[in-house]
Amino acid sequence: MPEKSTILIVDDELVSRYTVEVLLATEGYTLMFAENGKEALEKAAELIPDLMLLDVMMPGMDGFEVCQHLRANPRLAELPIVMVTALDDRDSRLRGIEAGADDFMSKPFDRAELRARIRTITRLNRYRRLVETDEKLVYLANYDTLTGLPNRNLLLERLRQTLGRAHRTHQKVAVLALDLDNFKMINDSLSHEVGDKVLCEIAQRLTQLVSEMGVTVARLSGDEFVVMFDTNNIVKDVSEMAPRLLDNISRPMTIDNHEMVVTASIGISVYPSDSEEASLLLKNADTAMSRAKAAGKNTYQFFTAKMNKVALERLILENRLRKVLANNELCLYYQPQVELSSGKIIGMEALVRWQHPDLGLVSPLKFVPVAEEMGLIIPIGEWVLRTACQQNKDWQRAGFPPLRVSVNVSSRQFQPNNYLLETIKNALTDSELNPIYLELELTESVLMAEENNQPNSIFELLTELQAMGVQIAIDDFGTGYSSLSYLKRFPVNTLKIDRSFIKDIDTNSDDAAIATAIIAMAHSLRLSVVAEGVETSEQLAFLQEQQCEIVQGFFFSRPISVKDMTQMLLQVDKQPLC
Repeated sequence: MPEKSTILIVDDELVSRYTVEVLLATEGYTLMFAENGKEALEKAAELIPDLMLLDVMMPGMDGFEVCQHLRANPRLAELPIVMVTALDDRDSRLRGIEAGADDFMSKPFDRAELRARIRTITRLNRYRRLVETDEKLVYLANYDTLTGLPNRNLLLERLRQTLGRAHRTHQKVAVLALDLDNFKMINDSLSHEVGDKVLCEIAQRLTQLVSEMGVTVARLSGDEFVVMFDTNNIVKDVSEMAPRLLDNISRPMTIDNHEMVVTASIGISVYPSDSEEASLLLKNADTAMSRAKAAGKNTYQFFTAKMNKVALERLILENRLRKVLANNELCLYYQPQVELSSGKIIGMEALVRWQHPDLGLVSPLKFVPVAEEMGLIIPIGEWVLRTACQQNKDWQRAGFPPLRVSVNVSSRQFQPNNYLLETIKNALTDSELNPIYLELELTESVLMAEENNQPNSIFELLTELQAMGVQIAIDDFGTGYSSLSYLKRFPVNTLKIDRSFIKDIDTNSDDAAIATAIIAMAHSLRLSVVAEGVETSEQLAFLQEQQCEIVQGFFFSRPISVKDMTQMLLQVDKQPLC
């Protein structure tokens, strides 16, 4: 190595600094260290290193703030900064990029990746410092001179880095190859100069559309662009991204007094299902793009037929979901909750179903998550609340003993200020149902998302509801955080043991121990317990022995329609269930 590169390693943890020192010991670098933000700024100004490995999470001045200070210093504004973090989420990466970071690496380090990344960065930086011409060569090697977008070389490097990260974090990666339709006609009829301006306009539109999403946009050659990003929800994100790209591109544009509409065809490949290798993902996306052109252009196609089918099914589902309330296609089923001491039904859980005229009865497992993502769960949730309250009151007016109805509440319903409180009040007022006969079921994650001292907080809302007489239950208890602190802090009346612990309760000692502990803890906190998913007499006997108050499950009844529930109430009034 003709010149030793100096690397400044900034991390407050001694073990982390030592780990990097060991991994890079044989590479021939001059390694310097700083253990906090202040020391990092001082040493950077003194040494002018070739590269800084900067930890994000440090006490006092964190990595983001250090990065901002460095970029504000003219002598250090060009210092390559690789932020090191255990936070592998897009928001953290975006925040780092905004602060001025050049790249990201995740802890724990992969030796080969660390060495390769540092070799690349220090080599490029060394070239940059030699002469301006070398800097231009590096730029030319990685960026398209016409649009300023990354070229194939840089795209492949970023794609390989993204694939490595996706492998570690079990995410998926989408590669969208985009080719303009009939672009040759623009070049031939209007001139290559106009064609170049069209390409620059398209590049600007693509960049602006995805500027805040942590997405890479590149130009490969001619009129072909690539959009690449990682995601936890490939079908949703790609099915939303592709139409947005097509709509954005097809907006009318005026170039040199020529008004025109340009369309594009998009081919999509997905890691890891279509390939685990960067160049093959690009090739497969290009193949899918050719299919999109053959299908009529101005559309998109996945590389695999299966993904095309999944995307189409989701699109159809979304379109149909938007009409469920207007078309009156929703209905409620009810599952009875049985008091073990008396064998009588003391309540029921209201469960939404979608009765589609063509699809039949659609499982909530299929449509509720999509409704959550689309924001439709808010009006659907309001319909469920109102319908459940009204039906419960109708049963009371028919002469049945008063029962409590439980309604699941989504975290999304807590977001608009006071919306949920007003919805519940209106549902109770309009139905004339006494609040003591309504129970809200919410998950542990809703409570854990609460921020202290937040105006219109979940704590305040639940406190007011409980003061009205509404009961509060924690659904699926034991599958999330199961923290005593929030059980003590929040106004909670009931814990519902998740069915996963009930399933093998009579054969699995761990499940039996967990269920026993939950029941004992609830009783010590003066909370009632509902066991979900009870299907056998052995499970029922175990829960009776542990003094669980209430059970629900197929042993007594599946979720049933209003008509069937009415018949069941008539029968139980004469003969207890257990």
